[in-house]
Amino acid sequence: MRILALLLASLIGLGLILLIRATVDFQYRRQAENDHLEIQMSAVGGLWKFKLQVPTARLTWEEGPQLEVLEETQAVTGEERDTKVNVRFRYFRRGFFYRLWPMIPRLLSKLNHIKVKFYRGIHCTLLDWKVKVGCKDAAYTAILAGNFWSMIGYSLAKLYRQVTMDTNHPQLSVIPNFNQPGFSCELHCVFKLRIGHIMVVGVDLIRLVMREKSKFQ
Repeated sequence: MRILALLLASLIGLGLILLIRATVDFQYRRQAENDHLEIQMSAVGGLWKFKLQVPTARLTWEEGPQLEVLEETQAVTGEERDTKVNVRFRYFRRGFFYRLWPMIPRLLSKLNHIKVKFYRGIHCTLLDWKVKVGCKDAAYTAILAGNFWSMIGYSLAKLYRQVTMDTNHPQLSVIPNFNQPGFSCELHCVFKLRIGHIMVVGVDLIRLVMREKSKFQ
């Protein structure tokens, strides 16, 4: 009887976890040559929070390209911890790519299927995109502003096709600074998705990797 009760409690707990909705707050800012990327994740009404900041990208060719990442996590007790991590990219031997090349079309097709499945479960609740651009020549500034409007329109149409848009009024603006050279960009998006959806898509991705790895060997 105890085993049955424990099993039932485990199933109920797993079901609740699968139904939990996570919030992803994505912010990107570029001012002149300075970039700042910040991703905040929260769930269970803010009891669990995770923040990832990527202020700089640093290339050290002697040691391989590195990405400096600042991680900040907040526990239920309110305690915050900061961790700085240097992520180094691996180099691969040429023979690896020679064997991988014939498999790329099939892998891309299967990965695209998983990507479409993942995007279907994402809900966008906020979209705020501001661009300021300027050149010394006013005509070039106008042309450049028009190009940015085209880019934003294409990106927005693609976003509407891939995810569920729960916001009917995205805030979009391109501000031309005539006779004043410069560029700045601010992008703020908020997405919501269920933990269960992430787990299901993650299982599909792991199964794909394991199957292709066995064929590759």
